[in-house]
Parts: sequence; structure tokens; C-alpha cells
Amino acid sequence: MLIDVSFFTSGPRHIQNASSTGMPSPESMAVNESIEGYIEAFQGEFLYSAVGKDLAVALADHLRLVEDEETGNDSEGRSKDMDLSGFDIVCRKLQESFADYVFYHILRDSNTQATMTGLVRLKCANEYMVPMERQVDVWNGMVNKNRRFVEWAMTDECPYKVEIEKNLLTPINVLNL
Repeated sequence: MLIDVSFFTSGPRHIQNASSTGMPSPESMAVNESIEGYIEAFQGEFLYSAVGKDLAVALADHLRLVEDEETGNDSEGRSKDMDLSGFDIVCRKLQESFADYVFYHILRDSNTQATMTGLVRLKCANEYMVPMERQVDVWNGMVNKNRRFVEWAMTDECPYKVEIEKNLLTPINVLNL
């Protein structure tokens, strides 16, 4: 996967009970599984929109191969961090933006749960706030990161042709205009 739960354990994307270290509690395990589900559900869509179809397929294949490896070292015993391929560089450049994209979707779905009879509003001891303003902040932060990614992709440092969709470069507001 392009990112993992660790992107949601601290800072502005912190999600309560998300944990990437130590012995997870049952609450942490449930939260982590939910976050991983969002990552898995949106990774392909994001890559397709952020880099274009052909490069997205190649990056997804690369990420699958990296996940399938049993160790963090390549065949010559060097750490992957020491010898980054072009795919690894593009993936690293997209991680923060993708984390914002996932967080935006988590916020969108945070107050309701689907049931067989429709959507229900979740109840909790905490008071719920409308996440719209936070969603706007997260989306617009992602847009800024994507714009920096496009600037980098247009240089000779980027080994691939990137085709990013306009919606990932368009800021929003609370009125969705």
C-alpha cells in the first residue's frame, strides 16, 4: 500500500485510537482495520487520478511487489531507502497527498453508518461536530501538495509522464463551489 495507519496516529490527521506501535487494544484494532479499508478502497482511484492510467497500473504493481517481499532489503542486501527506484520516488512524493485524500473520505463518512434500512447517525458519548470545515481544510491541503507534486513532475527529476486530473488540483469551500 502507498501509506499505512501511521499517517493517522498523530498530527492534523490524528484519528482517535489509531495505533501503529505496541500492543493494540481491541478499539485500536477496529480503527486500524477501518483505516486500512479506506486506504485499500481509495488507493487505485487516487493513483489513477494523480498520475494517469498507465503509470497508476505500474505503481500499483510495484507496490504489490514491495508488499510481497518478506524483508526490507533488495537482493544485494541494501536497504530500499538507500537505492530508490523511480517508482519509489513517485510513491514517496504522493504519500502525504494520498493520506489527506483518505482522511477527507474518512471525515465525509464519519457521522453515519450504512445498514440494510438506510444510513443511520452514529451515537457516542462525545458530541459530534459537522466535519465540513475540516474536510475543506484537508482537501485544500491535499490540493497544495498535489500542485507541488505537479511542479516536481514537470522537472527532469521525474522519470515519468504524469497526467493529473484537474479535480485533484481544484480547491473547494464549505459551499462546495
